[in-house]
Amino acid sequence: MAKRYIMTVLAVNRTGILAALANALDELGGNMRDVSQAVIDKYFAVIMAAEFPEDQDQEVIVDHIRAICRPFGAEVTLRDPSGDTGFDGETEPTPKERYVLTLSGPDRPGVLRFLAHRLALDGIDLVDLQGRQVANQTFMAAMELSVPPGIDALHLCEELKHEFQTDGITVAMQHRRIVAALSHPEPVGFNTAES
Repeated sequence: MAKRYIMTVLAVNRTGILAALANALDELGGNMRDVSQAVIDKYFAVIMAAEFPEDQDQEVIVDHIRAICRPFGAEVTLRDPSGDTGFDGETEPTPKERYVLTLSGPDRPGVLRFLAHRLALDGIDLVDLQGRQVANQTFMAAMELSVPPGIDALHLCEELKHEFQTDGITVAMQHRRIVAALSHPEPVGFNTAES
């Protein structure tokens, strides 16, 4: 039987950090179930849901990963989601639609604050966020939203466009299935046989 933990690792980004982390997981009998990794400035950051043998002690897991990843100055935290108060074991009890929202334009204070509050008003969960400041104080951000039933995503997109237009920020929203289809189009077969 396996026990699931949520683990975060923050380390100096150098070639080999992911290999060291993968080795440590392997040696502990661990298995990644869900993972998100990013490099920001000079730091490697990863958060993952990982399963370990049930008899594996939590302190042993953390100490072993720290030891293997010591050359990278790794900081490791391990959380047991079943022991967290308020965690009921359900991630999304009601089916929700997923959308990808993108914003780009001049970097202005308060954009993320406004957006986070506006999404929370409709019970929309921001499940993934990627952003970067590029040349000339311009930012680009893409986020995946989990939208509850009954919320009109297209209306929300129009509302955000109106809110940010005076700042010169462009807003676009697409259903995740459309983004996936555009990213990985299915090959089209052609019948070349003569009739």
